[in-house]
Amino acid sequence: MIWLAIIALLIAAVTVWYMARPLAHAGLADDRERRHQLELLRGRLLTQLNELDLEEADKNIDTSVLTDERSRLEAELARVLRELKALTGKREKKKEKRESRRGWVVALVILGITLPLSAAGLYVLHQRSTLAYLSNPQAPADSSVPPMVMEMVARLEKRLAEQPDDAAGWHRLGRAYAVLGRGEAASAAYARAYQLTPDDPQVVAEYAAFLYEGDPQNTGGQVFGLFSHLLKLDPENRDALWFLGFAAYQKGDHKQALGYWDRLLKALPTDSPEAEHLRAITAQTRQNLTRK
Repeated sequence: MIWLAIIALLIAAVTVWYMARPLAHAGLADDRERRHQLELLRGRLLTQLNELDLEEADKNIDTSVLTDERSRLEAELARVLRELKALTGKREKKKEKRESRRGWVVALVILGITLPLSAAGLYVLHQRSTLAYLSNPQAPADSSVPPMVMEMVARLEKRLAEQPDDAAGWHRLGRAYAVLGRGEAASAAYARAYQLTPDDPQVVAEYAAFLYEGDPQNTGGQVFGLFSHLLKLDPENRDALWFLGFAAYQKGDHKQALGYWDRLLKALPTDSPEAEHLRAITAQTRQNLTRK
């Protein structure tokens, strides 16, 4: 009787899962539509940035107007790219969950035959889906980029070949390469921009963040030097304060980490989620410090 009850519960669970599938599909459709809209907006923003470059080359626009408009467009583009990245991550997680659910259903069938093997079956099936996901990374970032964007990058490359001391151009090229997923080229372009303008906080911040995102386990070397320099240029820079605190924590210097993070807390809005999260981290760090 116990076995019959278990099998009945399992059948009910599978039925509920099957009935809930349309809701999941509706969510996927919403995500696809949002992604499509974001990709269209990304294309428009890149086109507008391209037009600004042409206006700048022809000297048909006031410098201050150009700077303000470029900053606005780049900020909007950065927001769009962040949202696209979040949607991509969400899609990959859903894909992994679907694979895991398929394994779960198969495991339920196995469970009807032999209960002791079910846990191992679930684990193995989940591991297979994870390995399949890891062995099939997403397509390169530039696979869906409109041709006009590639043309814009090509024009910028050509201009920099003729004007190799254009720091702003190298900065924009580094950002473009990063968006396209061309890591080595982005690193080289950012390095050139930094070489030409080592005291530009925006260049230093983006270069440091790019290098750190490429190797999050490395909190020393060049990345540490760049964030340290950034903090000298901008003593309230949040990224620098967070990173240097984290680097100190990684080295076991909890007191120094708290010094950076307490400064960061003062720079954050008191009621922000970031401040709340950081307060929890600093509280735990202080506890660790008192235990020593």
